[in-house]
Amino acid sequence: MNTAHEHSSSAGHTQPPESLPEDVVELTAQRLRVMAEPNRIALLEALNAGEAGVQELADSVGLPHQTASHHLSLLHHAGLVSRRRAGTMTLYTVSDWSAWWVIEQIARWVQSCQDEQGASAPTK
Repeated sequence: MNTAHEHSSSAGHTQPPESLPEDVVELTAQRLRVMAEPNRIALLEALNAGEAGVQELADSVGLPHQTASHHLSLLHHAGLVSRRRAGTMTLYTVSDWSAWWVIEQIARWVQSCQDEQGASAPTK
């Protein structure tokens, strides 16, 4: 009889993966909730070009200064961006590139699904 464990082993796994600790699951969910907001994704994408101030980022993504500042503060609190003062300006930069990598991979997957659906959609 072919059990799930045997199937897993035949795929190169010697044992089932360990369950994630509950606190890790909760922290992961919290971090994903912070990242799963379109304006925050847009701000992180804009920061790919390098360090930038709040107004520059707000302008580049089409947000009011106060809204951009709020989102950047949440990203900073979650450890996704770092900030430093330069005179009267606060400059932000991506501090967790692995989080951006996750967003980018999901976005590419979504785009490929859209492309596949578009390619398979009947033409009129």
